[in-house]
Order: sequence, then structure tokens, then C-alpha cells
Amino acid sequence: MKASLVILIIAWIAAVGTLVTDILGYTHNLAMFGRSGSVLTLCAIVLEYKLSTKGQNDSTYKEGDPISLGAVGKAVLLTDSEKRMRQFAHTSVILGTLIWGFGDLVGKFINS
Repeated sequence: MKASLVILIIAWIAAVGTLVTDILGYTHNLAMFGRSGSVLTLCAIVLEYKLSTKGQNDSTYKEGDPISLGAVGKAVLLTDSEKRMRQFAHTSVILGTLIWGFGDLVGKFINS
């Protein structure tokens, strides 16, 4: 899960970098900022998936054995840092989708 978070942060850095190169005109014809939105969205969705399957991966329950309420809570509930990661991933999916859809327009408006 930590690796997915690091990759998402790198995707954000790449998105900001491509925004700068589009504004400066280096990659204006390629519209790299808009394309970086798809990578950002994909990385955010992978992090959300990792968070949603956390309970399945952390479970030590064996079929047929009794299960305690503490084990259920551990499998289902997110820690505070995981909740912050989930919020960051949700925001990244939304903003990445907007960048993906409309990011090419940024370079067109600034360089025209």
C-alpha cells in the first residue's frame, strides 16, 4: 500500500512537471499535461483498490473457526493514516479525470 502511495505522489509530481513543460511550450504539441491525467487517475485507482482490499489481505481467519469482534474490526476498519490515503486517492481520481479530459486545453489557452 505504501508503494502505491509513493507511485501516486510521483504521478502528481509528473503531472505538475508536464504542466510546466506545456506552459513553457516544450511539449505544447504533445499535450503532455492532459495525458498525465490518465496516469494520475490510474495510480489513484490502484491505491483505492489496495485500500479496499485491506481487510481481505489482513485477515487471519480460517474457514470454520470462530471469529472475534476485534478481528472483524481489524479487517474492516481503516487507521487514520489509511483514511488520509483514501481521501488523497479520491481527490486524485477526481482531479486526474479532470486533467485527463481538459488538460490539453490548458496549453492551447496559454500558448495562443
